[in-house]
Amino acid sequence: MENLLIVDGHNLLFQMFYGMPSRIFGRNGQAIQAVVGFTGALLKVIKNIRASYVVVLFDGEKGSYRVDENIEYKGNRKDYTDAADDDNPFLQLVDIKRVLDFLEIKYFEIIERVETDDVVASYVAKLKECYNIYILSTDTDFMQLVDNNVKVLVYKGKKSKIYDIDTVIDRYGIAPQYFADYKSLVGDPSDNITGIKGIGQKTAKKLIDKLGHIEDIIKNADLIDRDSIRSSIQENTEMLLANIKLIRLSQITEIPFGIEALQINNYDDCKTMEILRNIELI
Repeated sequence: MENLLIVDGHNLLFQMFYGMPSRIFGRNGQAIQAVVGFTGALLKVIKNIRASYVVVLFDGEKGSYRVDENIEYKGNRKDYTDAADDDNPFLQLVDIKRVLDFLEIKYFEIIERVETDDVVASYVAKLKECYNIYILSTDTDFMQLVDNNVKVLVYKGKKSKIYDIDTVIDRYGIAPQYFADYKSLVGDPSDNITGIKGIGQKTAKKLIDKLGHIEDIIKNADLIDRDSIRSSIQENTEMLLANIKLIRLSQITEIPFGIEALQINNYDDCKTMEILRNIELI
């Protein structure tokens, strides 16, 4: 099967903005380190996995419907409204889009109040039977989508790692289909989601191994041996159901492009700096 690469655009933007070893400036004196890193990483990944199709997805400005469920959701994220230009990764987004236009790679900024994660999940649901799908992101929420034809690629240059079913199990001790349940129990600090008191990683794994998904754990809480854990589950049923609703990705969101529109050119000979010169950024 051919390979489809789905890029979590804002995730890669932030990774490169903060991960490049030094500030790089364009011909007009503006910071462009995220543009340089984003372009270089994208070209390397396309080449390494031999992608035939690529789409880059960016979160929109309308926010997420999940905030309606929990006002604290992602409430720990930095506000860049008053940040200085050189400290604001979003200001480099316009030049990243210029790079994508030059390469003729499709990208889309989410319009509705869903998240990039949900659009990725919908692409996976619709196309995983016909294509090998690689999700380029450091966001562990995507681990719940991993299966025989779906992998998560965490880019770290030469130390990049691809997570398949076995790798997820080896790293987290949880099969991908239970990853959202696991996070619902232990929490997810990156999204400001609080876990259940008294339940750590080992206990969460034991509960999942014995009872399965969150709904099954709640339904069969009387089968939990330890009194304190059984009580914690029973007393926090609403919290658990709220957590899984936030963490479990929706797979019914409309996708912006069909697979035919995502076919790409051969970029084996493309160089990052040559591309930036072509768009007159340097």
